[in-house]
Parts: sequence; structure tokens; C-alpha cells
Amino acid sequence: MHKARSSPDGPSTSGVGSGGGAPAAATAREQAWALLSAFTVAEARGGAAAAQRFLGSAADRARLREAVLLAYSQPAPDAGWAPGPSAEVLLGIVASDARLAARALRDWTGALGLAFAPPRARVEGGEAAAAAAGGVYLKYDSKGPSCYLSPYQGRDRGVLLQLGAQQFGHLPLGLFDEGQANPPPPGP
Repeated sequence: MHKARSSPDGPSTSGVGSGGGAPAAATAREQAWALLSAFTVAEARGGAAAAQRFLGSAADRARLREAVLLAYSQPAPDAGWAPGPSAEVLLGIVASDARLAARALRDWTGALGLAFAPPRARVEGGEAAAAAAGGVYLKYDSKGPSCYLSPYQGRDRGVLLQLGAQQFGHLPLGLFDEGQANPPPPGP
């Protein structure tokens, strides 16, 4: 897996138009991937504070949500991504506790139309990991689907989304349920 690298300035134009070599406007798919790449670069270089320019308003967050959904639904051959029943989507969720991770998993799988898999502990004595206080890392694989939970001591929080060879994030945990209007999922 590798994180996307792109200009932190966001979407650009690409391709050659029919007007004598003038650049053509980027397609919606290209703009979505460019926005997600720019977010990823900003977040990787400066953490949540740097990524804040993509999250500062409801309209900014809506654009990010729409970019995730568009990137997920449209093929991107250069990234090795072809959506469909056999496509594998990986989510890596780092959260301050297991319930918040399970909530993010439920919201993200629901938004992407993926089957939800309840988190299982991956480490020995791991049944306690789901109930333990503190940070967790949740790994979801749409093949199966399978979902594992383990303790996480790092500072990162958010969702890593992998489509083909491209990894984006850490995207906001609550991107698809900002007001936490959905009821909490059953305990992990």
C-alpha cells in the first residue's frame, strides 16, 4: 500500500483537448481523486491541522464526502481500481476507543454499500481488546468481509481508505455521520 502523492493545491486540469493542445478540464473522477490525494498529502505532511483547510466548512466536508463516493464508484485504471462485486476495499480505522471505531466502520461501509462485519479481536486475549479503554486500530477487508480490532498506541485518528493501489487518509471518522445522528452500533 502507498499513500497517494499529488499537488497539495487540489484538482488540476489534465489531458489534451481538441482545441489545438489546450488543456481539457479534469473529469469529475479526476477531480475527486485529485482532491483525495491533496487531502492525503496535507494530512501526511502536517497532520489534522494541515488537513483542516479541506474540512473547514460544511461545503468543504460535503466535497470530500462526494469525492470519496465518486472515487469509489468510478474506475481509475492508473490506480488499479475497478469497482464492482469482486473489488477489494480496505479500511484502516484508528480511533480513541472501540465503540467509535465500530461506529465509523458502520457509517463508512454503509455509505460505500459494503457488507458490515463486526470487529473481532486479533490479538491473544483480544476479547478484552474490544472492551479495553484506549486507542484501537480496526482493519476491514471487503473480501469476506473480515474485520479485526487491536490496541493502538499512536496519535493518528481517522480512516485510511484503499482503492486499488491508492491509499487515502486519514479521513474523518465521522465523515458520513457528522452529527452522530445514527444510533451507536451494538458493542464490538
